[in-house]
Amino acid sequence: MSSNRLRLADGEQVIGALVPPKITRPVRAPAPLPVLPRLILPADPDVGALVVRMARLDRSGRLSARELLEVLSWQPGSRVDIGVVAGVLVAASASTGRHVVRDRGGLCLPAAVRQMCGLLTGVPVLLAASPSQQVLVVHPVDTLVRLLTEHHSRLAGDDHE
Repeated sequence: MSSNRLRLADGEQVIGALVPPKITRPVRAPAPLPVLPRLILPADPDVGALVVRMARLDRSGRLSARELLEVLSWQPGSRVDIGVVAGVLVAASASTGRHVVRDRGGLCLPAAVRQMCGLLTGVPVLLAASPSQQVLVVHPVDTLVRLLTEHHSRLAGDDHE
């Protein structure tokens, strides 16, 4: 038998030239995980610290909020991190952020994050920007409705005492 042929069961033969040689590679240490951004909710007690607007998400998850992005000084090309904090979507300015402000003052919100926060296409969202903290929070409109309902109930309760 020639040296470039190997015997297999049932008389089959493998031609050595067609079988690649076994390659051994050095074992590398795993790469360290990237440090995740620490996103926080704005908590400035000053009432004027938040700039609030309403918007709608388009079917691609883009949010057009040029006016708020200007208040935050986020220009086209500015980098931001986007994540979930306490069930709401938070975007924060970050020099190494994975997301970029678009040319027309838009921000693409990742589908997984939108889904986790209950943000639906075409349904209004409440945007709260904190220029001092460079943070934009996106709330589903249900949050605003719930807060207003609770507030109205408290007001009605005060009138009936």
